[in-house]
Amino acid sequence: MKNYILLALISVFTFSACTKEDPVPEVDQEQLSTATLTFTPVEKEVIDGKTVYTPIVGEETSSIKFEGPSYKPEVGAHLHLHVGETYKLELKTTDFYGRESQQTFLNRADNHQAFLLGADDSVLDFEYGDENNVGITAYITVKKASNTLQLNYIMRHLSSNAKQQLKASDWNNSSIKLGEVDLDLRFDAHLVEEDHEH
Repeated sequence: MKNYILLALISVFTFSACTKEDPVPEVDQEQLSTATLTFTPVEKEVIDGKTVYTPIVGEETSSIKFEGPSYKPEVGAHLHLHVGETYKLELKTTDFYGRESQQTFLNRADNHQAFLLGADDSVLDFEYGDENNVGITAYITVKKASNTLQLNYIMRHLSSNAKQQLKASDWNNSSIKLGEVDLDLRFDAHLVEEDHEH
């Protein structure tokens, strides 16, 4: 008889544990629906020893959009960036409800860092534009022409200890495999002289 009572009590606790009051698991805000990389020409100046980037009035921006879950750009999508010019690179992401979500990476700055692979220091100059080298904003200066270059923007999710091991100069270090990859965006870029015709 005692066994039946014990079994009944276990059943009651088991069923009562699965009620409507149970918390719904939090949806990871880093699960993204879309990502867009935008390149805006800016003027690069050194004033009192500090590099300053100023928007150029009337210059057009170039963007490439990536749709999840594969994050492949549209067929034929590519960029033309001009030698000697500097561009402000901005990442915009949306979640599955269409809400902008790139701020999540900044809110968790100790756990994120972006990399731009596919070009060495002789081709591109790269400077993080946000605190703690997160990389949702960066500045790129084109130093040398390249007919077709596949660039790879990667946002890594890192432990705090791993992030502390990294430097700003690691922006194009393809040997870094720390943490998990939150975003892996690949796109073609043509680095061209000023008089290049599309």
